[in-house]
Formats: sequence, structure tokens, C-alpha cells
Amino acid sequence: MLLLLLLHGALSAAVHLHLCALLPAAVLAFNLDTSHVIRKAGDPGSLFGFSLAMHRQISPDKVMLLIGAPRARALSRQKARVTGGLYRCDITQSTDCERIDFDNDEDVIVENKENQWMGVTVQSQGPGGKIVTCAHRYRRRLFVNTTQESQDITGRCYVLSQDLSIDSSSDEDGGNWNFCEGRARGHEMFGSCQQGLAATFTKDYHYVVFGAPGAYNWKGVVRVEQKNNTLLEMGIYDDGPYEVGDEHLLNPDLWPVPANSYLGFSLDSGHHITRNGGLTVVAGAPRANHSGAVVLLRKESEVSTKLVVEHILYGPGLGSSFGYALAVVNLNGDGWKDIIVGAPQFYMKDGDIGGAVYVYINKAGRWDKVTPVRLNGTKDSMFGLAVQNIGDINQDSYEDIAVGAPHDDAANGKVYIYHGSSQGIRTSPAQILSGKDHNIQFFGYSLAGNMDVDGNSYPDLSVGSLSDTAFIYRARPVVRIRRNIQISPQEIDLTVKTCGNSICFTVEICFSYKANPASYSPRLTLGYSVEADGERRKQGLTSRVMFLNKSHSESEHQFNGTLDLRGQNQEACVKLKAQLKENIKDKMRSIPIEVSAQIIGTKRLKPKNGLPLLTPILDSSQPSKQVTEVNFVKEGCGKDHVCRSNLRMKYSLYYKPNNLHHKENFPEFHLNYEKKDLAIRVTVTNINGDDAYEAKLVANFFDIVSYSGVRSHRTTTEKAIICESNQNGSQAECELGNPFKRDSETTFYIILSTAGVSLTTTGIELDLTSVQDITTPTRVKTSVIIELPLSVSGEAVPSQVSFGGVVKGESAMKTEEEIGSLITYTFRINNLWKTLEPFVQASLLIHWPKWNKDGKWLLYLVKITSQGPENIVCSPETEISSLKHIQESSVSRTKREAVRNERQKEMLLFLQSCEKENRCVVFKCPLQGFNGASLELRSRLWNSTFLEVTVAVSPDSAVAQLGGVPWWIILVAVLAGILILALLVFLLWKCGFFKRATKDQYDAAYHKAEIHVQPSDKDKLSAEA
Repeated sequence: MLLLLLLHGALSAAVHLHLCALLPAAVLAFNLDTSHVIRKAGDPGSLFGFSLAMHRQISPDKVMLLIGAPRARALSRQKARVTGGLYRCDITQSTDCERIDFDNDEDVIVENKENQWMGVTVQSQGPGGKIVTCAHRYRRRLFVNTTQESQDITGRCYVLSQDLSIDSSSDEDGGNWNFCEGRARGHEMFGSCQQGLAATFTKDYHYVVFGAPGAYNWKGVVRVEQKNNTLLEMGIYDDGPYEVGDEHLLNPDLWPVPANSYLGFSLDSGHHITRNGGLTVVAGAPRANHSGAVVLLRKESEVSTKLVVEHILYGPGLGSSFGYALAVVNLNGDGWKDIIVGAPQFYMKDGDIGGAVYVYINKAGRWDKVTPVRLNGTKDSMFGLAVQNIGDINQDSYEDIAVGAPHDDAANGKVYIYHGSSQGIRTSPAQILSGKDHNIQFFGYSLAGNMDVDGNSYPDLSVGSLSDTAFIYRARPVVRIRRNIQISPQEIDLTVKTCGNSICFTVEICFSYKANPASYSPRLTLGYSVEADGERRKQGLTSRVMFLNKSHSESEHQFNGTLDLRGQNQEACVKLKAQLKENIKDKMRSIPIEVSAQIIGTKRLKPKNGLPLLTPILDSSQPSKQVTEVNFVKEGCGKDHVCRSNLRMKYSLYYKPNNLHHKENFPEFHLNYEKKDLAIRVTVTNINGDDAYEAKLVANFFDIVSYSGVRSHRTTTEKAIICESNQNGSQAECELGNPFKRDSETTFYIILSTAGVSLTTTGIELDLTSVQDITTPTRVKTSVIIELPLSVSGEAVPSQVSFGGVVKGESAMKTEEEIGSLITYTFRINNLWKTLEPFVQASLLIHWPKWNKDGKWLLYLVKITSQGPENIVCSPETEISSLKHIQESSVSRTKREAVRNERQKEMLLFLQSCEKENRCVVFKCPLQGFNGASLELRSRLWNSTFLEVTVAVSPDSAVAQLGGVPWWIILVAVLAGILILALLVFLLWKCGFFKRATKDQYDAAYHKAEIHVQPSDKDKLSAEA
């Protein structure tokens, strides 16, 4: 930004400001006229418009705009080439301005005015008061033409008389306002003082205040001075001066801010800021503590020359330049002055905020209790680079402000107008002015206001730019229209015909206006519009009323016309006749009559200064339409013709497979392919109530369900209920009767379609509202349980397997064939209804018997494959082919496996289920977005485990003896054995053991192990039932 760049030579650590901006182009319009903007232009490259001040000269009476151009070329007697200057612009349509001739000399032995930036600031003391303007880069030369030559950037200010001349008889006029000269040099003291970067007059018109942000290593200095000329002034005011840190001590340690703070960068003052009646100087220090601060200063005592701190407002954002611009204003009209602070480099990444303005609403001087309101600018807009008290621009008794954002809208610039109110600031801008309308850039760099330049009693606004152009926006008078509406008759009796065979009524409207000030009283031409049943028209319904005696080109429900108002508070009336249409249904609701008006033109004898006459504007805070209502005389109601119905509604929920069946205490809705519809039974009564006209039931359905139809209760004797729904079935209106008579009762069913219910639906909600009186909606809720008809079937191949051979250890096995027989399990899952959605969690759980109770392998799972549109991956995957050293076979049965089974032992073993003693692994197989799937589990029966079990139940082998047995022992044993055998045969014969047996008793019984498919949970439940 240019201002900080121009200070770079003196302010050593100038902040870099970005020049790009993005902003929407919408422009709000209130009472600053944008059609007749006064444009003033200066020389290219002169920075004409860098500073602005509105000034009124009393003798002769003349209003003007003062414009600073700090890069203007030097005057004739100046030795420098570029010095800057001040221009006076009359309030006319001409773009020309006149340069003020002062500071037209230069003593090159002691001073250097090259690039001194005269006009960097300009302020008016008020009507008939002084003007101050400064050159903050003015330099004093020392030891000229010697090796010790140096220059100090002290700065310098001029005070001019009210007619912009220098009165030689006045001690105040002239360029002797240079308090930094003659003081200790060097940047540690006053060598880079730069007095006049900011300068202002106090609001009591007796003091001039200077800022010198470069003093004391850029801590900055604020100085208050006054030269009293009369005995009266000398008795009331002292000359001062007053200075931060004391003018005599010049002690940097007394400063309230650290080095490089730039105290005095911006200035304003006012009474009733920290205490009643006391004067407070408000100074900005935009680099204090790296975020900025605003310091509130006052005179320490009657005998002191020191300005002391009353309070400091600290900037909340790092590097935000809080205090770059500021203004004192009374936004809420309470008498206490509020403070506006600009922070143009405030930044928030998340909100795309580029610049902010902080509004501090004064709480009777208790600033520690104040929480500021922050107004945000758009990204890179430098919102808050300029802020200005523009006075009460809309004459509502509250002062208003303007905020400049010169880098807004791609650096075209914008100015935002904010209104004050009894609550403080209205945070939405009342109007936005755009530089794009004038095809310039950096519009809003400077602001000036709070003065009426065209004589209509409304303060106007001037806006400067960095495009060598300035503008004057004149405020339009704000008018409030009064509309007095009378209806005759006040109520419509549908049984009484008032115009032939029809019913008519008259509408009389009287208009007047009020504006501030009371002396503003031009003749206004109003255009007015009268509309009946406007809300019904917006809903696509026809109006119940048509106006008579109007042109055929106008709509029947609307009447338009014009009339003249001769001045403030002078009334003009119009009378219209309206006719009620035949066979209207809506006899309950009153008929609204809306009256709106706008200003078409104004008549005034002659404009001031030859400027175009501005048309007044309607007060934006006033409603655009005024509405009065025509009521119906209703039968079946009280003596006051007011219907006080007593509508009551109750409901219950039903299933609907074929006919409606009631289910009491309905907590949940079980939805399946047989039960797809839901019904609401609604009963509405009007017991001991007046007739309810145009009674309706409105049902709102939220996404999941929709209106399907209506059915009357089979026992009711009333006429059938008719319901109408919108296009998507999200709302249905059911007419109960017009009127719904006293003591009436009706019952009907609203049928709902559940086609929108998905597998993620957990509940259904809908609202039922009886459209009568102020009946509140009734929320109907039910939970939803969706029953999917999933079928699971399975088979094992082969269904019987044999085992045998030798026991072999796990580590000794190399291929899966060595484990045992191959068994393939196939599970088929079918979905007969809704397709599973991707985010619905449904799974098939398989309990797999992996070990027996001793931890021995039973079934070894080799692989799981799926068939179908979705690839099903079961978990845990680590349990599938978990023995990594065993090689998977590519064939299902090998020759070696067949030979082993031929030599199997004859034994019988039944595999037990997971529910008993075996240890299982649970596999979870997710089912997503499918209508059917098939899972194949390839496994091996662990042969060694079954062989070990068989050995465990067989008799032990005889232990071998070392040495021979005597023969007589063998003989005795043989004879004893024969005897025992003979005895055993005899006993068996007696028991019939040797009778002939049936075939199935002597067939060989092969021992086998049977592997059974575990039934599903659904099959178990069915079996138990």
C-alpha cells in the first residue's frame, strides 16, 4: 500500500500491504445518490484525492471540498520539482479545481522540499474555522556544503485562515507548526519525527493536534497546541503545548508504547469519551506490540504539560495494523462518544476475511467493560484503511460511519456505509459505493463527510482514490410515507348483497409524508399500488376480490394510480371499489389489502449551485407495504363474529397388507415384502366449539415415506374426506369441512407408501397439523425394523468321508493331501427383496470346528471362494490356510490318498458340533449390495486326530518277556483256556446265540465319520416353534 511505502525511508520497518483483492460487485442503494455524482480530477500521478476535507467559508458563504495532492508538481518559486499541494474544489459539476498558493518559497540552505508530500493530510476546523495541512516528509538541512551535511525528516504543517489565505496578523496562520525542529537529532530522538502524518482539530475548535510517528525510534509523539489571540481565550484556554512524555522532559521511558509503534499515525478527539465533559485525544499506533493499539490521552493536570494515558485498546490480530485509521462518533445517541478503529491488514484464512473494523460502544467511560463489534471485509480488500464519521446521513437521530476498502473488487475499491441505531451499529451495510462504476482503482482510500454541501440539510460524503480522482456523493432526503386505510363495511356478510347480485366494499386510502428537517417540504408525486389477496397469489391461488373501474390492462386483483402531495403533513386521498367473487371457498381467512407507494418525482423552484435536483427516497427502515384486512361475518360463531373452534386430533398407526389391521401400542413397524404400506388413522373432533371454517389437516412427510391415498372409516356417516398432495407426495392437505360444524367428528386413514425406506432407515417421522386456530403440529414417530427374506442353504461334498492310515505330525506334512480327506462346503445365500446398500452392514457368520477339546485339529480350512457380483472376503483371513509350510494341492484327490483309504481301519467316530466340546473359529463374511451369492469352503479332515482317538480306545499290546516260559505253565494255561471256552460256548448256546441271524445282522459295518452342516439360526427358530 502506497502510504506505508512512502514512509519506508523514514519508518524503518514499514509493513507491506498486498494490492490484490476479490469482491462481489453487488451494490446496495440507500440515500447517497449514485446518479448525479460530482467528480473532481487532478493531474496524473499527483495522488490528487490522497486526503480530503469538507470546508465551509463564512465570508463570503461558500462550501468547498479541499483535496490533498502530495505528489503535485512544485509551485513557481519553489526550487524542488515535486512538492505536493492543496486544492480547492467548488461544489459544481465542473471537474476543475484551483490550487491554493502557499508554501511558495524554498531556502535550499536550510530546507529541502523535494517529495515533502504537502497535502498528505488536510483537516477543517468547521464552518468559518481554520484549515491545517501538512508535509510529513519535509526535511531540514544542516551543515550544508560540508562533509558533515545531513538532513532530518522533521515534517511541517501549515494553518490557513477560513478563506484559505495566510493572515500575517495571526500567530496561528503560516508554516511555523514544526515542533520537532531544534530538538535532539537522530532517529532515537526527533531526527525522523515526520510531524503531520496525521493532524486534526479538537471538537471545541480551540486546539490543533499533531501526530509525529517517527519520534523516539518510531515510538511516536502526540502533541496538542493552541495559540490564544483574545483575552477571553486566554482566560479559558492555555496555549499548552501538551505532549506525550512531557514536552520539557523529553524522556522516551515515559512513552506508553514500545519502539516502532507509530503512535500518532491516526488522530481524533472528543468530549465524553472517558469522562463527562473532559477532552480526550484518541491516537492510533498501528504497529504497537506487532498488532496495533489505540491510546486514549488526556492532559495530566492544570500545571502539567504532559499527556497521560487514560486507556489503551489493544489490537486482537497479529500484524492487523489495528489503529491505522480511527474515528470518534456517537452511534447510539446516548451522549457518550464511541470509537471506530480500522485494522486493514486483519486476516482470517477460514473466513476469507481481509481487513476489519472494530466498533467500541462506550459504556459511560468504562472501556474495560466494552467488547467490540467486528465488521469484516472481503479477502485482500484492505477494509478499514479509512474510516469516517459522516454524521446523521439519513436523519434518524443516530450518527453513521463510512468504511473504505480501496483494494476491494480487484483493487477497484469500495466504500461501505453503516448506520447507527439505539443499539449501536447496524452490522449490515446500508449502502455500498463502488469504484468500478467510475472506472477507477483504489476508490475509498480517503473519506470526508459530516457536512451538507448542497443545502438540503443532509450531510454529504466525499470519497478519494489513488487514481487522481475524488467524488462527492450527495445525500437524498429521506421521506416516510403515511398510509391511512379505511374499509367499509369493516366485515363482509355473505348473506347480504350490496351491489346488485354481488357483494362489494370500498377501500379509502389517505397518503401524507414526513421528513427531516421540518423545513423540507417539496411537492411530491406518488405512485401507489393496492393489491388484494397478495399471499394467495404468491401461492398460485386466485384472488377472491376484483377491483372495479380500472383499465383492462391491469390485473383484476390490483389497482395502480398516482397522486400529488403538496407538502409535509398535507393529505391526499383515493377511494376504490372492490367486488367479492362468486362461490369462494375460503370464507375463514380475512382478505388482506396491501398498499404500497413510491416517489415518482418532486417539484422545487430551483436547485442550488446549479446541481441536478435529487429526488427524495423512502425510509428503508419503513415497511414497503401496509396491510389491513377485511373479515367475514361467520355463521355458527360467537356474538362477536369470531369463531373459536375446539378442534382436537388423535391418531393411531396401522399395518396395511390387504386390509387395515389395528395393532395396539405400536412401538415399531416391521417392514417386509408382505407388509409394505403404513396407515395413519386420524380422528378430528370439534366438541363444544364454534364452526371451523376451511378446516384442513396438513400432513408433512420427511423424505422416507410419501402420501399414497386416503380411505374413509367404514363406520362413518360423514361425506368422504378428500386429500390432495404435492407432486412428490411430501405433503398432503385433507379438507375436513367448510365449515367443520360444532360437535362434528370425522375419522379417516392416510395411506403411506414406504418405497423410500432403505436398509439404513431406523425410524419414520411426520407432522400432522390441523389448520385452525393456532393448532401446533403433532409429531408422529415410529421405529422401523426391516425384515429381509434371506435364505441360506448348504451342502457338503462328499457327505461321508473315510479316514485311516498312520499318525503323522503337523511339522512333517508337506502337502495338504497328507492332512486328510478333502471336504467342500457350499453355502448359498438368496435375497428375495431389497438389495443391500454399500453402507449397510450385513454378514454371514460361519462357526468352523477347527480343534477338538484337546486342541487337536479337526477341520483344516484351505480356501474360501465366492460366486456372484460381489467378491466376498471373509475374516479372519489368517485362519485360512494358516499353515504356511503346507503346499496347496491343485487336484482334489490323489492316488496316494485312495490307497491310504483302502487300508483304513474299521472304526466309528461322530464329529461333534461347536455347541458341545469342540473349539471353533467364527468367520465373518460381509454381504454388500447383492441379490444372491454363493460361498465355497475347501477344507481337509485332519486324519491323524481321528486315528489318535481310535488308538486311545483300543486295548494295549502285550509287553514282550525277556526269557522262556516253563512248558507246564503253558500246558496248564491251554487246558484252563479250553475249559473256559467250553463253559462260554455252553452259556451262549443256552442264550440262543447260535440261532440263524437276519441279513442286516451279518453284513459288514464299515466305520465312518459323518460331517453335518450346522442349521441356520432361522431354521433353529422354526424347528423350536
